[in-house]
Order: sequence, then C-alpha cells, then structure tokens
Amino acid sequence: MDFFMPDSWRTLTETAICGIVGYFILTFFIRLIGKRATAKMNNFDWIVTVAVGSTYASMTLLRDITVMEGGLAMVVLLTLQYLVTGATARWSWARSMFLSRPTLLYADGQFFERQMINQRVCREEILSAIRESGAGSLEDAYAVILEPDAELSVIMKESKGNLETLKSVSGHQKLGLE
Repeated sequence: MDFFMPDSWRTLTETAICGIVGYFILTFFIRLIGKRATAKMNNFDWIVTVAVGSTYASMTLLRDITVMEGGLAMVVLLTLQYLVTGATARWSWARSMFLSRPTLLYADGQFFERQMINQRVCREEILSAIRESGAGSLEDAYAVILEPDAELSVIMKESKGNLETLKSVSGHQKLGLE
C-alpha cells in the first residue's frame, strides 16, 4: 500500500459516502434537537460535542464502524444531551448533579488564592481576562468569575450595579451578598 493512496478506489468511495451520510444524519438531528446541541454552555455540552465529533470521524474513517452504528451513537449522545439539558432547565437536583457553579476568583482588589488553586487558574490568566475586557489596571475590574463553560467573566467597577448576577456564584458571600 502506498502511503498516500489506499489499496483501492472503493476505500475512498466508502469514506466519502460515510462522510456525506454521517453529515446529513448529524445535521438532521442537530436541527431536530435545537441550538443547544452545539452549545458550549457547560462541561456536559463540551463532552457531548467532542464525543459526537469523534463518533462522526470514526464512522467516516474506520471501516469496522458502520454508518448505522455511528448514526445511532450520535443520536444516543444528542438525545442524552437533550434529556439532561431539559432536566437541568426544570429541576434543581439535576442542575446540582450536572452543572458546576461559577466561582469567584478575584474581587475588589483581592485574589482568592484557595479558589484559584482549586480551579487551577493562575493569576496571569485572571490578568489576561481583565485586559481582554478592556481594562488597563486591576482597579478597573471589580470581579472575575470562572464560569461553568471555563470562560473568565469580568465585571467592571463602573458597571457593577447591584451585583445580583453574583448571588449564584460560589464565594459571593465574600462580597457581602446574601
């Protein structure tokens, strides 16, 4: 077998057909389930996105996985995501089971080292998030929160308002919020 060419054109044809059929299966079920199927809102969304992508690639490239098996695996993953996101939207027990809470890492000039270590976030990453938000100094930023999707949110001092959005953040008590 040549390094750049498979043994036969049949292999190339099968790869193309599996890729096309898999693409339409995936597109159909993503449209059926809705926008959340491709969201990156929390760690569960990320896991499903990676698993579906891996399944699609395996179905397309590996001869021992049929289109039917790959399609079924993608449907199972997307259905599980649909059920889990539906449950988390309705019930608090599901939210506590599947979703992580946002975590306060910095507020009003103070870095919260314990939370930073627990979440494996370094000071430089927090400073980077503050710069990305347009601030030139720490004094411009009121709070930095590690969100469930692993993004860092920055609340600027001039726009902090009554801070009601921080009440669901782990560590909000340090700000005097109840």
